[in-house]
Amino acid sequence: MRMLLFLILSISFWSVAVAQEKLINGRIIIDIENESADGIYITNSRTGITAVTDLTGSFTLHAQEGDELLIRSYVYESRKFILGKNVFNSKLVTIHLNLQPIILDEAVLTQKLTGYLDIDAKYDPSKDKIAKLYKDLGFDPDAGKVRDSTAMMPWNQYEPFKLNVEGIFGAITGDNRRKRNLYEFEDKEERIQNIKDYFGDNYFTEDLKIPKEKIRDFVFFAFETTTIPDHYVRGNYLSIMLELGKSSKVYLNRLNFRRQSPAAQSK
Repeated sequence: MRMLLFLILSISFWSVAVAQEKLINGRIIIDIENESADGIYITNSRTGITAVTDLTGSFTLHAQEGDELLIRSYVYESRKFILGKNVFNSKLVTIHLNLQPIILDEAVLTQKLTGYLDIDAKYDPSKDKIAKLYKDLGFDPDAGKVRDSTAMMPWNQYEPFKLNVEGIFGAITGDNRRKRNLYEFEDKEERIQNIKDYFGDNYFTEDLKIPKEKIRDFVFFAFETTTIPDHYVRGNYLSIMLELGKSSKVYLNRLNFRRQSPAAQSK
């Protein structure tokens, strides 16, 4: 009897939650003339479901009033958007974005792929001749970026007879949060670039049939929608290659659909 009552209550709560949720129609507008708004990722933080904008910047996504949307792109700024009551009840949700400044890191030359999976998957960049030369000179080629994180540690902001005014100001103004977001963005960009450089343009254009101008967008798509980040941390490039192969089919289908859409043909 208790189990039956529990099931009835669960179904009731679920029905109420579903009733409050609806499919919203949105559009991303870039605040710079002649900039395309396609390929931008919109994620509902509550459900974890992600939508991708088409050539017109339009998207559809299930959401409830008060949900937080996370808008991400490697070209435009990342931002959070709250679906307030008025916005949620409107017919079209409009979100404005601006360009995201990107600082390019230095290029790193690595060994070319041989085409044999058992050999390429075992390649370790830290064991090449250039890396060995750096180590012989006393430098660590695997050392990450040196970043000032002391201002983001709350317990480091206060010492006896010493007050870190800059740290307090950073916490109040949100500067520390912006630093964290910037570091996370830089780390993701570096990983995406490393994957792109590791396999090379020929692999993407010839083996996966990805247009050359869409390679970076494809790697970003695969990085965001698969388990590639986990494989990257473990240095498992064979698994990354398999994930890229599976993602290429999905990406190309979406790309062809966009090109065949009436909006794309009108251009």
